[in-house]
Amino acid sequence: MLLLLGILFALPVAGAQQFTFRHYAQDDGLQNMDVFRLIQDQSGFLWAATENGLFRYDGSGFHRFGLADGLEESMVIDVAMDASGRIWAASNDHLYYFADGRFHPINKDGTGRFGVGQRLTSLDASHILVVNGAELMVAQPSGNTWTLTPYFTAAQTAAHPELAQLHTVYVDHDGSLWLGCGPTICHVRGKSVDVLGERQGVPQPAAWLTFYRDSHGTLWARSPHYVLARAANAADFVDRDITPHSEALFYGSGVLTFGEDRYGNILTQSTTGIARWNGAGWQVFNASNGISFSDISTILRDRQGSLWFATRGHGLERWLGYGQIENWTVAQGLGNDIVWTMFRDLKGRLWVGDQVQIGRLEDGHIRKAPNFPMDYFQEPDGFAESRDGAIWTVSLPGFLMRAAPGDGRFAQFARVPQVVRMFTDSWGRIWFCTRSGLLVIRHPLTHPKVEKVADERMAADSFDDAAEDAKGNVWFVSDHHLYRLAPSQSPNTEDGEWTQISVDAGLTRGGIRSLAIARDGSLWIGGGLAGLYHLQVEGDHAKVLASLTTPELVSTDIQFVRYDRSGLMWVGTDLGVEVFDGTHWRLLTTGDGLISNDTDEGAFYADGDGSVWIGVNGGLIHLLHPRQLFNDEDLGIVLTSATLGEKPLSVGGRNRWRWHNSPLDLRFTSPNYDREGSLQFRYRLMGLEPSWNKTTMRSLHYAAVPPGDYVFEVQALDPNRRNASETVKLAFTVRPPWWKTRYFYLFLALLATLLSFAVWRWREWRLLQEQAALKELIAQRTSELEAEKLELMAAREALEHQASHDALTGMWNRPAILEILEREMTRARRERSKLTVVLADLDHFKQVNDTHGHLAGDAILRDAAHRMMENIRPYDFMGRYGGEEFLIILPGFAEEPETRLMQLHRAVSAKPFEFDGKTFHITSSFGAASLEDNMMAVEDMVRAADEALYQAKNGGRDRVVFHSRPSQPDPMIGAS
Repeated sequence: MLLLLGILFALPVAGAQQFTFRHYAQDDGLQNMDVFRLIQDQSGFLWAATENGLFRYDGSGFHRFGLADGLEESMVIDVAMDASGRIWAASNDHLYYFADGRFHPINKDGTGRFGVGQRLTSLDASHILVVNGAELMVAQPSGNTWTLTPYFTAAQTAAHPELAQLHTVYVDHDGSLWLGCGPTICHVRGKSVDVLGERQGVPQPAAWLTFYRDSHGTLWARSPHYVLARAANAADFVDRDITPHSEALFYGSGVLTFGEDRYGNILTQSTTGIARWNGAGWQVFNASNGISFSDISTILRDRQGSLWFATRGHGLERWLGYGQIENWTVAQGLGNDIVWTMFRDLKGRLWVGDQVQIGRLEDGHIRKAPNFPMDYFQEPDGFAESRDGAIWTVSLPGFLMRAAPGDGRFAQFARVPQVVRMFTDSWGRIWFCTRSGLLVIRHPLTHPKVEKVADERMAADSFDDAAEDAKGNVWFVSDHHLYRLAPSQSPNTEDGEWTQISVDAGLTRGGIRSLAIARDGSLWIGGGLAGLYHLQVEGDHAKVLASLTTPELVSTDIQFVRYDRSGLMWVGTDLGVEVFDGTHWRLLTTGDGLISNDTDEGAFYADGDGSVWIGVNGGLIHLLHPRQLFNDEDLGIVLTSATLGEKPLSVGGRNRWRWHNSPLDLRFTSPNYDREGSLQFRYRLMGLEPSWNKTTMRSLHYAAVPPGDYVFEVQALDPNRRNASETVKLAFTVRPPWWKTRYFYLFLALLATLLSFAVWRWREWRLLQEQAALKELIAQRTSELEAEKLELMAAREALEHQASHDALTGMWNRPAILEILEREMTRARRERSKLTVVLADLDHFKQVNDTHGHLAGDAILRDAAHRMMENIRPYDFMGRYGGEEFLIILPGFAEEPETRLMQLHRAVSAKPFEFDGKTFHITSSFGAASLEDNMMAVEDMVRAADEALYQAKNGGRDRVVFHSRPSQPDPMIGAS
């Protein structure tokens, strides 16, 4: 790309292209047009030192800094930025620095003698250099102030008198100084001073007024007569004087300056305009290229790569589309500013057909084609080149001209009906889209004859455009129809196979004027239609894939739809050119450097180098690098100021202010000046308006903001490039007035509480007597109720105990113990644990009752029950089953059950019973059963234990027997 630019920029011809500029003057807020210096700060804002104040430009307007901002003089002759980003300004006799929103002088006595030019710079944030008269001074911080002292010692000045005759100072990348000193150049490195002369390539005498180190490492120096360059690591300067010599001298009132564009080319003033060095030579641009200003004082490249020119008396100028767009007008050789067609032949010549002439672009200038005999040949509609090198062109009225390949002389070849478009396919056939059908020259080399396509479907149709797809199909559009010519499959077919494609009649209302074919074979059509339509042809039917209208497109007045060689689709309209890369759209307008937004019908040509040519009502446009339109571009967004009444708000700060019915004012901008003409801003104030709003203004005013928590969000949008910046957020809180604060509400609540308490106490005092009487009655009645309650609870407990316990032994009675057994069986099954049930019976107990009476029997039963209760576990259960029988429930034995039951058996039988002074030796028999079958019921368990008890009785009593186990003589389970 740089090589291509180098070749292009090496053309030394003045008047080659027409460039466009954006002029900034008083209507934009730049009140004074005499600009001495222009710089860009770290935020992207521009600062302009003028004859009447210092101005800062933020993309929305110019803000003037004057007396209220600390500048005591109206004339500001220089402005600079030090390494820390601090702004410095110089008047004729004062030097100022910018801090805390205002300027502060460092030499309050006003003894300075500062001048215009490259005379204010910095070594670092603490060493500011300024040429005072002809002496170099250094400003350094000293406590809370700055001091201004000579930079060179008296000894250095005495050794080198040139140091007392300074014109300019430049700080190089290595910290060394380049000075225009007396009639020559001085180079200061530390304490070393080198005075350069003619041996180092420096002509003398000369006043060297500006220096610049470019991106290639070359140091440039300029005087009103000479330009020098010293390559990186070279010892000597070489001559780089502007050529021709008539452009080398500088007579203007501007300040000599250098600038560098994004491609590494050096720019400086020439005698009549701007000179640009590309590494091989100079090219001069002046009024013939659209440069209407002179007396340049600064050439600045901003962060986006745009070139700015500060002038003495003409304000500021920004070069639009620099390095991207070239324009040609009548001033560059067009016969008329309405351009209809372009074409590059096999010899590399670009042909241009405008409203009144056929021309060729030669040496950067459009010249009328030689040997063209017809002065009345107007409104050309296309070019073609046959394979023998013959050039064909046709006009709207139907004059078909041919230039023979030998002498290049044009002659009328035929007169055809009114022609709208001329098209050459890959077979070499030349087609003519006319208002009276479709014409063709099938064999331009061997039998050049204009013939009409005989297909009756097309005989009376009005054709508008043609295109060829990758398969060799040639497509034609008429006002309301779409046709496809497939390559011939039969030697008897003259052209190929024609197919009329069915298109919805409502779609073509207004007439198709333009056609383009994508790489995937789909079609785009536009023109007089309601929009731009994307079609997919299946067989002989066209299906609509997409339809675009406003606001998706800037306009539906479509003049052409074309693809370039890289696959970009171009849509020309009356309001600009839309470009589509298959995913994203971009809009080009005069704000991007186009000479006009109004494109001409069909006026598009995709050149072989990837560039494109577009004809507009205004001239010819050449877009050099279309793919760069889709490079990511940071819009940037800056909140320049935010105030709540007189209170400042800051991004990231603690913004909490008391409500005073004050307005909220916000200013914001995007420092991307390339896009300033198309920018919109999207904003919302969360807490007040949750929905997004759009504006082209760069300021907002809210008359009042109620108390609450807020977040202001703003984002820059570029509808032309379909691009957006990041979102800037400003959070702040408006605290309520004192009568709406929480503390006041708390006070009111406390006061209400105290009043309520006082009223309550007063009512309490009134009811005290009644309460005292009621208390006595209540206490009495409460006592009675409590007594009744206790009696009822005791009676209920007695009834419950009586219902579930045996009256004689105090054990569970039969219903209760059986209910417990059922519960324990369920739990044992659930937990898969062991469960043993025992029926215990006192042997020969009936004899006791019959012999000694029932009182003795009752006493023995109670004693036996007591003995067994003392020997079971806390979680075992025991109840009186009936008479002298007891039912014992033993959940989950950890040890052998035989041993445990023998202990329980001995507790009953081993010790004699006593009653009324008598001793009774009574044994007992135990029948035990275990839960082994999940299907066993309570009755089955009791029956099993009863059977075991029966076996114990039959076995001789006084023993323990387990169910299903034969009796053993073992004493552990036999007699005790």
